[in-house]
Amino acid sequence: MRGLVAFFALLTALFAVAPATAGPLEDAAGVRSQWEQDFNAWDLDKLVALYTKDALFYGSTAALFRGQDGVRAYFSRLPPGLKVQMGEQSVVAVEPNVLLSSGLFQLTTKDGAVVPFRLTLALVKVDDQWLIAQHHGSLVPKN
Repeated sequence: MRGLVAFFALLTALFAVAPATAGPLEDAAGVRSQWEQDFNAWDLDKLVALYTKDALFYGSTAALFRGQDGVRAYFSRLPPGLKVQMGEQSVVAVEPNVLLSSGLFQLTTKDGAVVPFRLTLALVKVDDQWLIAQHHGSLVPKN
C-alpha cells in the first residue's frame, strides 16, 4: 500500500502543471515582434513606447539619438513606405532584468529594394514590461 501511495505521489509531482513563464529568448522575440509590427504599421506612438525614457539609439545615420524624443525624431525622418522583416536573433540574459539581442533584419523600401541590416538591442525590464534601452542598427557590410 505504501508503494502505491508513493507511486501516485510521484505521478502527481511529475504531471503537476506549473504556470508557464517565458524565458529570455521568448521575451526578446516578443519585443522584436512588437517592434516589427509597430514599425510596419507606422505607429510612431507605439514604436516610441517600446523604448525607455532615457534610451540611446543609433540608427542608419551617424547621430546618436537620446530618449524617447530622440527615437521619435529619428523615425520621423525616415522616408515613407519602409517595411521591416526580422531575421534570426541571438539572445544573452545578462541578468534577470537585462537581455542583449543581436541579429539581422531586412528593410524593404517603397520601390522594393531590400537592404540587410544588423540590429542589437539592450532590453531592460521596467515595471514587468521589457523596453529597449539601447538600439544599434547598421547596414550589413559588403564583404
